[in-house]
This record gives sequence, C-alpha cells and structure tokens, in this order.
Amino acid sequence: MTRIIDADSHFIEPLDLWQSYIEPRFRDRAMHLTRGEEDRLYFAADGRLQPFPAEDVLATLIAYGQKEEGVGLGTFDISEVFDGDLARTPDRMAFLDREGFDAQFLYPSLGLMIDALVTDPSLATAHCRAYNRWTFDACAGHRDRLYPVGHVSRRDPAAAVAELEWLASEGSRGFFIGAMPIEGKSFGHPEFDPVWAAAQDTDLAVNLHLVVHPRYLGNEWRRDPPADFMFASMNLIQDARMALTTMVYDGVFERFPGLRVAVVESSSGWVAEWIDRLDYRFSYMGHTTRMKRPASEYFASNVWVSADPDERALPHMVELVGDDKFFIGSDYPHAEGFVDPVGKAREALARLPGASVDRILGENAAAFFRI
Repeated sequence: MTRIIDADSHFIEPLDLWQSYIEPRFRDRAMHLTRGEEDRLYFAADGRLQPFPAEDVLATLIAYGQKEEGVGLGTFDISEVFDGDLARTPDRMAFLDREGFDAQFLYPSLGLMIDALVTDPSLATAHCRAYNRWTFDACAGHRDRLYPVGHVSRRDPAAAVAELEWLASEGSRGFFIGAMPIEGKSFGHPEFDPVWAAAQDTDLAVNLHLVVHPRYLGNEWRRDPPADFMFASMNLIQDARMALTTMVYDGVFERFPGLRVAVVESSSGWVAEWIDRLDYRFSYMGHTTRMKRPASEYFASNVWVSADPDERALPHMVELVGDDKFFIGSDYPHAEGFVDPVGKAREALARLPGASVDRILGENAAAFFRI
C-alpha cells in the first residue's frame, strides 16, 4: 500500500524556544515577544522589531480550520498563544491518524521570521542551531512518522555546511533555506557553492520555503498605504520560485547534478509557464547564463514542487510536465492550511490515473526525501 505523506506541515514553536535553546552568549539577543507601537505585541531580536504585529502573524499560524467555519482572522483570540505547549505533539499525531497520513515533514512557524529579522550571521546561525536541536526533542518518540526539516541560514555559508553535517548525523532527511534576497546575491552565487556541495554529499533534500520578510516581490507596489500582512502573504509565495530561477540560471545544477530541490508552499500552477518561459529565452539568449541545458531538463532531473491539495491547476501541471515531480502538503496548523487535505487532493486529482494519484500523495515525497 502506498504511503501517504504530508510534505509541508509546521510546528508551532514555544514562544520561549530561542531563549531556552540558544547558546547563553546569544540569549539576550534571541527572538522574543515585546511591546511596540500602540502597546501592540511584536516579535523582536537583536534590537529589531518584525514589521507586522504579532497578533496578525500568530493568527495566521494557529487558527487552523477557522476559515472553513466562516470566521475571519480578525476574531482571533491571542490568548490562545499563551496556553502552554504550542507544539501540541499529541494533537499532531491525532491529525495524522485522522487524515490518513503515514508521515509528515515539519517546518517552523515562528522560525520563518528569523531570516529577515536576524541579520548578524553568527546570531542567525545560532537561531538555526537552537531551532534544529529543539525539533528533535519535539519529535522524540515519533521519529518514524515526524520528520523535522532543518533550518540553515545563507548568511554564513561555512556555518551552514557545519549545520548540514550535524543534521545528516542526526538522521535528518532535508533542510530548508529561506526564500528571500540577501544582499542581492543569487542562490547560484559561488559563495554558496559549499552549501550545495554539502547538501549533495550528505544526500539531504533542499527545500526553498517562503519566509516572512519586507522585500518580497511586489513590495514596491503598495508602500502607500503601508502593506499589511495579507498583502505580503499573497506575494511571498513568488519568492521561492525566484530562488529556484537563480539556481537554474546560474548553473547550480551543472556544478551539483546530484542536488534534489523542492519549491515549497508556492503552489504549482506556475510550473509549466516557468519552464516554457525559461526554455524559450534559453533558446536564443542562453549564452548570457551559466545554464548548459534548457530549464525543462533541470526540472526533470533536480526539481520537485510541493502543491496545495485543492489546486485546480495541479492536474493540468501533471499532464503537462509529468506525475513524478509533485507532492502535497497540508500546511497544518496554519489558518491557510487545508482541512481534509487528502480528500481534497483526491478530488482535485480525480481525472488522473490512480498510479499518478499514488505518486503525488506519497511516492514522490518519499523519493525526494529518501525515506
């Protein structure tokens, strides 16, 4: 029987995770909640405040199922944040059993703010180390079904390599890098080659996951009035696609042909257009890039896509580019997550052959993460 795998889910980390797990020398600079303008709560680290109020961010992270009930996030009760262990492992195992998932891959929630909020390379690395070590504690006793996806920072490539080696030694099957621009450097910049080399050598799957940051694609289109969290969250999903584009364009897969890279939480409807656009441009302008082959070939050999379970475009993408490169994620327990994700996926994919549905519900994720 085919395993059904939830390839994109999230922890809700304890609010004191970083103060508890980070090395003592970094503790007074670690991410925490604080009061800001109009006495509202904000996440802060190293003296800097995250630009969106914590109430808005937290509502999107733990109000799972609320939209299905016809209740907007404006009614979110922030007191729920302070009710103890937000990781809720028992609830998570019940979710897996109820929804029919055999295994689940987990990303952070609060940790998705680290990449933009913490700019000092040493401090960013320390936050990643603290989070990664907490994840293995959080999954203790359930490692046969819960697979934490490690977090590494691009701000210090040498430290990222060390962290990848540690993750591999602990049995991790993959890691993610925040899909956001840093100092204008392409994901294919030679400075990051040691990270890709380590990922290839350790056989860890690379995941490009959206993170919360103010320089998302489209940010220049709504500065006045200031962008709110809804506007930002709609546009952040484009960043992982751009990160992948720079990897292809700047020859990462030529230098590291063994890399496995997934674009996560960025839907799937863009895939065929992205391939067509890059292939067309490459056909007459490829000499300006470090690509040696069309993007369609790199996609076939090195790239996977985590799709939303209810995407109307997904069966069309499968028909256009194949059934071996897509898998699904529930995004549990975020508000934008999907109630009945397996049922929704089966409905969305009903026109496809059963073997293709099995691949998308589990086999492809198992192949990508090597489980």
